[in-house]
Parts: sequence; C-alpha cells; structure tokens
Amino acid sequence: MKKIFTFAAIVLSSPDFVLGSSIVKHTSHAALDTLPQVNKAARNKRVAFVDNNSVIPAGGGETESEGLSITALAFNLMKSCLGTGILSLPAGIAAMGDVEGALVPASIVMAILGSVSAYSFFIIGKLCEMEDASSFGEVWEKTIGKESSWIVTAVCFLTPLGVALSFSIVLGDFLSSLATTAGLKGFLATRHFAILAVTLVAVYPLTLLKSLAALAPMSIIGVLGVVVSAVFMYLRMKSGSYAEGGKYFDTIASTLQPSFGKKGLSILSPTSSILCSMAATAYLAHFLAPDFYRGLKNANTKRFATLSAVGFSATGIISIFMMCVAFLTFGGNSAGMILKNYSAVDPGAILVRLLMVISVVGSYPFIFGAVRASYLELTTKEGELVTDKTRTSVTRAILAGVTIGALLLEDAGFVVSFNGALMGSAIIYIFPSLMYLQSMKNRVANGLMADSTGVKLEAIFNKLILSLGIILAIMGGTVSVLSEFFPHLL
Repeated sequence: MKKIFTFAAIVLSSPDFVLGSSIVKHTSHAALDTLPQVNKAARNKRVAFVDNNSVIPAGGGETESEGLSITALAFNLMKSCLGTGILSLPAGIAAMGDVEGALVPASIVMAILGSVSAYSFFIIGKLCEMEDASSFGEVWEKTIGKESSWIVTAVCFLTPLGVALSFSIVLGDFLSSLATTAGLKGFLATRHFAILAVTLVAVYPLTLLKSLAALAPMSIIGVLGVVVSAVFMYLRMKSGSYAEGGKYFDTIASTLQPSFGKKGLSILSPTSSILCSMAATAYLAHFLAPDFYRGLKNANTKRFATLSAVGFSATGIISIFMMCVAFLTFGGNSAGMILKNYSAVDPGAILVRLLMVISVVGSYPFIFGAVRASYLELTTKEGELVTDKTRTSVTRAILAGVTIGALLLEDAGFVVSFNGALMGSAIIYIFPSLMYLQSMKNRVANGLMADSTGVKLEAIFNKLILSLGIILAIMGGTVSVLSEFFPHLL
C-alpha cells in the first residue's frame, strides 16, 4: 500500500499541476504495476523510491545532517503546484463576474484557500511525525484503518485520471492552434485530429515505456513554460494588444475577445464556487507532504510549518498574479484554458503553446503511470503477477477511454474545476482533517495528549475545514456540471 502512495506523490510533484522532476528510482513501470507484490522489507521500513532528480533527496531528513533547506524545498513545493492548472483560473473569475471589481473577492478566495491548503499540508507532515509514518497512505492506515484504505487508493486513481483527460484536451487545443499557425486547413487543423495524432504518435508509445528517466528534463520545460506565460500575459495586458482596436483583437473569435461590464459581479452566485474548485487544483501537492517532511534538513514541526507557509504563499502570489493579468486582458470571455484566447498569429502565444505541448507530452507518462498503477492496485489480488500483456491491455483500455472523453469534451477548465471540486477537496480538506481528528482523539483517549483548550480549538478548526471540503465538493462538482452542460439552470 505504501508504494502506491509514494508513486502518487511522485506524480503529483510533476511540472504540471501537477508534474515536477520526480521519477521512480531505476524507474520501472513493470515493477510499479506489480504493486500488490511489494516485499515485506519495503512494507516495514521507510523507502524513498526516487532518484537524484527527485524534488527531495531520497532518505533526506532521516538524520539532522541530511536533507534540504527550507528555501530549496519551498521552491520545489512551488514547482509541484504551479502548472497548466493555473491557466484555468481566469475562467474562475469570469464565472464570478466580468468587471474589474471581481479581482478583489477572487484574490481573497485564492488567499484564504491557499492558507487552508498550507495548513492541511502542514498537518500531514505533523501526522507523519506523530504516527511515525512515511506516506499519506500509511498515515491513513494508522489513523482511520486499513479496511477503508481503498478509498484513498480510488482517489489516487481518479485524480490523475482527471488530469490525464485535461492533458488530452489541452493538447488538442494547443496543437490545433499551432496547426492553424502552420497553415494547415480543414480536418488537419481541428482539435479532433490533433488529439488522435498526438495520442497515436507520442502519448501511447510513451505510456508503454518501462523507464521514464529520459523524460526528467521535461520538468525544467514545465517551469520555463509557466515563467514565460506569466511574462507574456503581463506584456500583452500592458500593451493592450487584445483590447478593441489592438493588434490582435480582430484575429480571434468574437467569443474570445475581451468582454467587460455585460454581466456585472455576482459574488453570491453558485457559479462563484467554480473558482474554489479550480483553486483546489492550483494548490494540490498534499500527497507529497510526507516526502517533503522527510526531505527537510533538521526536520521538526516548526520548520515544516515555515516551509508550508513560504511555499504556499509564493504559489498563491504567482497564481493570483497570472489569474488577474489574464482576466484584465479578456474579462468575462476568459476561456477555460486561457491560452485559447490568444491569437494563432501572436509569436508570444505560439512560443508558450509550444513549450506547454512539450511539457504536457513529457508529463503524460508520469500521470498515466499513476492511473494505471492505482487501477491495478484496486483490481489485482495480492500476490498476483501483473504481466506485460496485462499492463499493455490496461494501458490501451484506459487511454482509449481518456481519448474518447477528450474528443467529446472541449473545455479543459470544466475538467480542472470538476476534478478539483471532488478529488482536490478530498485530498486537501477532507482526508487530512479526518486523519488529524482521529489521531488527536486516539491520543487523548490513550493519555498521550492532554485535552487542553488548544487541542479543542484545533479540533474545531479541523471540523470546519472538513465541512468546507464537503460543501466545496458537493457544490463545486454540481455547479461545474451545470455550468458546462446546463448553463440555463444557473
């Protein structure tokens, strides 16, 4: 069980949303897909299945002289969170309103949820110390119980599955735009052709690789893509190139042109929850918390609290900046993936799309590997060998389903929002609070923790976070579906 959560942590650290530079030590998907056969030594000792390219040093933090500084790990935490998911945030503001006044409440929402995310990230690390655990799954088993551990495994399957779907949609959008730029016309310039072509030519072969070590440099391109995107968006907003009368205004569809003041501001509207759902994706790195805690030099809860605060604060600042700059450019017509708004003849947009395509294609095998490994964890009996034939069959079946979904769905923002509402809320708000409340209850009952006022207040706070997670999951998921398929009901 521990190995599946270690792999989930690796996946959630990659340059997109998602993927950093973590790769499995001596990366072998054949080994990962035989997860039910994890040997007893691996079950009973702390093992980091990552190589020197990991976001943390393997085994780092086990002694006081090992590990990385708070500054170094804070940067890696930022890298783990920032990715293409950030490009959906402007649409979250647009769901709230199409006036500049929407920036203030949207920024406040992002700041509050970022703070809550930092706290829940911190308590996972704290629980690792309290429960002597080294993975998210191990903490769950020691606090909630092994009987229900399948729930977290299921989330490990569904979360990256949603990311893989958004990846395919994004690739279709970006590649079709690049095809138009290259002068292709007709079916060759459509997103459907782009999705089918990139899946057959690049994605499918890469998902069958047994070693992903060669793809590790893609994390650098992912980070570069985010930085270049931020600079590009600011320059275009400042120059007014997309405003009416601007250089690129007439080169984009009317539905993508800037739109302000037509709908006004509706903070209390149900659609405002869409931004909350997207924020869950933007701040998602919580399966990695145990690895960050073990990778911290002179690790203790105080230093880990500082790491959590610094990392999520910086992530929040960058996310809010890019969200606001893009919204100020396109307002109420901000697309679910904001790069769709930018012209196919804009050199800056072409560069950003190209960087993102390379990053997403390189990240896809990591995400898909988590989907496949989690599926096999759920469906394979303990001790049963997973053959290459089974692995290939599972790969084809899941990838076919994802591809069909991408062909039918056109809005990556919807996938990010829906996935964030359900899976993100569970991972960030619900699971950590449940584990912490149960751990405190057990410790108080066993006399290991005094039932002090501070403990009671923290229990109340965690109950509030738990309630918030349930509300956001239900409301965010429902509104995301209604907004995409039944907008007339909102």
